[in-house]
Amino acid sequence: MYQKICDNRKTLVNCAFLLYILGVLCVTFIVRETMVLRTPENRGVVLQPFREFDAMVNGRHFFWFKQIFLNVLLFVPFGSLLPCVNRLFRNPLIAVTAGCIFSGFIEIMQYITGRGLTEVDDVITNTIGTAVGVAIYWIAVCFKCRSTEYSGNI
Repeated sequence: MYQKICDNRKTLVNCAFLLYILGVLCVTFIVRETMVLRTPENRGVVLQPFREFDAMVNGRHFFWFKQIFLNVLLFVPFGSLLPCVNRLFRNPLIAVTAGCIFSGFIEIMQYITGRGLTEVDDVITNTIGTAVGVAIYWIAVCFKCRSTEYSGNI
């Protein structure tokens, strides 16, 4: 019975991760506020790192804060679900690297397809979001271990 519960939980996590990945791909390629299909002559590429952070500090604060916050938030589930999907990604460095690679893949595909703006800042903020998600995963693991430890002593 315990094995069946674990199998069901694993299936649920895998489905949630798959739906999350599909959602991210949908948001980054299909549903966009300013969907300007860029032709090869006008592809938008911003290679300047931390441009959005600089603009937030020196310019329109709320707009850039929202951009940065939403990019970080978009990848928090990636970092928190990935270690549940495969044990390899319980290593924080491997999980964060996977988030960086997935984000880089999205940016490259946005350039190739002409959907959206290709920015280094997006890769940076998405990687930060993955790291936050991994931290949340490990905090949850620590709390679970502590609660199991305390309940066993009572």
